[in-house]
Amino acid sequence: MKDAYTVLGIETSCDETALALVRVHQDGNSEVIGEKLSSQIALHQAYGGVVPELASRQHIEALPILFQQLQARFPDDVNQCSCIGVTQGPGLKGCLLMGINFAKGLSLSLGKPLIGVNHIEGHLYSAFLNKPLPRFPFLALIVSGGHTELVYVEQFGAYQIIARTIDDAAGEAFDKSAHLLGFPYPGGRALSDAAASVESSPHQLPKVMREADGFSFSGLKTAIHLLIKKCPPKTPQDTAALCYTIEHAIVDALIYKVKKSLSSYPGCRALSVVGGVSANRLLRTRMEALAREHAMELHMPEPQFATDNASMIALAAAYRLQQSRALLENQQESRGLPVLPRYPIETIS
Repeated sequence: MKDAYTVLGIETSCDETALALVRVHQDGNSEVIGEKLSSQIALHQAYGGVVPELASRQHIEALPILFQQLQARFPDDVNQCSCIGVTQGPGLKGCLLMGINFAKGLSLSLGKPLIGVNHIEGHLYSAFLNKPLPRFPFLALIVSGGHTELVYVEQFGAYQIIARTIDDAAGEAFDKSAHLLGFPYPGGRALSDAAASVESSPHQLPKVMREADGFSFSGLKTAIHLLIKKCPPKTPQDTAALCYTIEHAIVDALIYKVKKSLSSYPGCRALSVVGGVSANRLLRTRMEALAREHAMELHMPEPQFATDNASMIALAAAYRLQQSRALLENQQESRGLPVLPRYPIETIS
């Protein structure tokens, strides 16, 4: 087996355009060589959310520029990479199409095979960038954008969904609540920062998802809307108290599901929380306490790898390449890679 694989990763599932180079060694240890990223937050702020058509156009403008920058900085690694990994889904169809078509062009020009990567699987392993692989099996809480999933990871490529988003995800609950309080998009982090400025709140929200099989934040969002309407904030402290209550309600719902699942999977050796919401201070603190309580390892991504990024896509592609070197010889078939806006992680073959 080859000592190491270097993979060029491409991510365009939503509103982040990113390219990265990641090297994975035979023992599973990984290292991020370099990454280039273009954020679209400023573009979409005026609309209070992502506009798919604008996002797609921005991707096609940014991709060649970012690639030229990455190639200029790491010419040997780009030209001699083992393969190209690109997000195949889930995500916005137009955005995925821009990334996949660009990747197909690079595959032809560089003479490299192309590997489609599940975006959620990428997040799953983002906690192990610049680190060795964890001990399997483990439980992973994925809280990213429109996705909230609790996954039992038996081994690489073998996933069992314990709970999945039924309607709104945790990230959407944070951002939409922040919008109701007047924070600019995306407001999840601003809401969390405001919540951290107080130690308690007089407000209460209902406990949700105690009996539901999946994650459902629509009812909580309605309760938050009614609470803000009933107690409109008049001072920054009023806003902070509402933020405190909202943040604790969302995080409590997530922790409840994780804690409940631990008894059903006694063989798990570790916990992991990944995705943009994994950067939330309260969630990290609660997950750390849960891991200590059950004497388990806890894995979380470095802050720069919590949100959508190309390094996690490259890493997942490299792991898949380690599993099957036949992927290197299947260049023609890989260039027919389809776009999969809906791509459940358990369907990965």
